[in-house]
Amino acid sequence: MVTITYERVEHSVTKKVPCRFCGKKINRSITLGQTISPFNTNDDGTRKTRQQIRAELRVRAESWQPVNDIHGKCIQAERDAQAAEAVTV
Repeated sequence: MVTITYERVEHSVTKKVPCRFCGKKINRSITLGQTISPFNTNDDGTRKTRQQIRAELRVRAESWQPVNDIHGKCIQAERDAQAAEAVTV
């Protein structure tokens, strides 16, 4: 069996967001990527160039918002606060 490996174009982005529990700034990162392959095409069927892929990745990186916006150590504190609130209700 023949294995074909296509070149991957990647773009990394790091954003600083406030922790939703304590308010301190935290860093969140993501690496976005696409391959240069015959299957990665434009609407007209032509293969995307490296420059087109980079432009698309930059747009996606600008619009990306981190979902996990809480410190690891604040997760338990938030759960404890929710549990205490549920008990008092």
